[in-house]
Amino acid sequence: MKQKKQTELFSFWLPLMGLTVVAGLRFLFLDANDVAMDEPFTIFFAQADLHTLFGMLPKENNPPLYFLVMHFWTGWFGISAFSVRFLSCVFGILTAVMLYKTGKDFFSQPVGFFAAALFTLSDYHQLFAHEARVYALFALLTTVSMYLFLTLTTGSRKRRTLLLLAVTNILLIYSHFFGFFIFLIQGLSVLIISDFRKTVLKPYLVSVFICFMAYIPWLPVLISRFSQSAGEGTWVKPPVISDLYTMVWRYLNAPVVTVVVLCILTAALIRFILGIRNGTEKWNKRSAVLIIWFLAPYFLMFFASFQIPMFLDRYTVFISVGFYLLTAVALSSLLKRTKPLLIVMSVFIIMMAVTFHPRVDNKRRLKEAVSFIRENWKPGTCIIICPSWLQYGFAYHYNQLIFKDYAHLPMMLNRECIYPVNDLSSLDTNKLKQADRVLFFEEWASLTDPGQTLFTYLNREFRAENTRSFYENFKVHQYIK
Repeated sequence: MKQKKQTELFSFWLPLMGLTVVAGLRFLFLDANDVAMDEPFTIFFAQADLHTLFGMLPKENNPPLYFLVMHFWTGWFGISAFSVRFLSCVFGILTAVMLYKTGKDFFSQPVGFFAAALFTLSDYHQLFAHEARVYALFALLTTVSMYLFLTLTTGSRKRRTLLLLAVTNILLIYSHFFGFFIFLIQGLSVLIISDFRKTVLKPYLVSVFICFMAYIPWLPVLISRFSQSAGEGTWVKPPVISDLYTMVWRYLNAPVVTVVVLCILTAALIRFILGIRNGTEKWNKRSAVLIIWFLAPYFLMFFASFQIPMFLDRYTVFISVGFYLLTAVALSSLLKRTKPLLIVMSVFIIMMAVTFHPRVDNKRRLKEAVSFIRENWKPGTCIIICPSWLQYGFAYHYNQLIFKDYAHLPMMLNRECIYPVNDLSSLDTNKLKQADRVLFFEEWASLTDPGQTLFTYLNREFRAENTRSFYENFKVHQYIK
């Protein structure tokens, strides 16, 4: 009877309580942050007609899946902050569920529960769950894909699993270009692990072929974007050696947790190597998949970034979910007995909970900056916005009727003497001749105007009055005639 109650606790009530906590934490403060960064761009084009949307996408850094999902979602539920972030929140909850299931089905229930807890209590993933961008979906599809891949290696329901894996991987590479790293992880696992080569090499190659055929329509865009990034570079800065540590720090909230986890991973690796040498440990094929999942893309992206910078926190989101599983497996390999394992896991969960911020800040005060501009607007005032893509976030908070008129946004802004530009050459200075005041709204204007041509012109034709800065990167410069 006692054993039955314990089984019921771990198989039903504990996962149910965990899911409730995950959902509660994810939905907390969902609309607290300003809609900012790349969110306004995503929302603006998601609400456009499909012809406009697909005209923009070949120049975008992400494939079409998330934009299409958001296109229909915003058509049904609108563009409020809560609405546009709702799907990301749901994706985050489902990722925690899939992490738990992956750990439970292929390792142990404590492994699944601990990995899901680390994921849930990570500020890193809380931010993605509160952001109308693709990264929460990317993490979910990665976890589902790896679950199906591990299922395929067991040989159960091979045809059905093969089909589901192919479909999931197609969705992955249509959600983010870095989805191709999943093929690297799975392909290396098949080639390196001899048992997998014998059992799943041919069916896995079939799934890869299906994915490649499905991606042919978007292949020219991938080649074009990669060629441009390789030739012209990206806005991402090359990494430094300390980034190998600070990236893991982002996954785990605080330095103390990070250092302890890295010590656990190192101890588990040393114990495993010694165990193989002494004959007391066996090669765990599934653990090897987790090692490849974390190490292969992590170091490849880091070293490749010296040529084509890509080692950015949000671009490694697919690696982080594997890292949580690897951490849980490493800890369980060091503590074989259940009771000590659960105690140590509980301590870690408490440490993550103490350092967790449910209202994680996106560090953008765009709404405050736009409100300041509205308050300081007077007749005869012109507003210059730089870079030009800042117009989407400005319009979202300035006037959503203008924002929704996606076909005429520049014209509608110009009617109100608001001019989005990238440098002086894209500004019709004749429009400023009758202006008594100019409000210059910028966020890293040096990205598109490194020669500061706009500042030079404004300082020559007007008198600088003052500058107001808004956390973290927005500035409003006021000029009078």
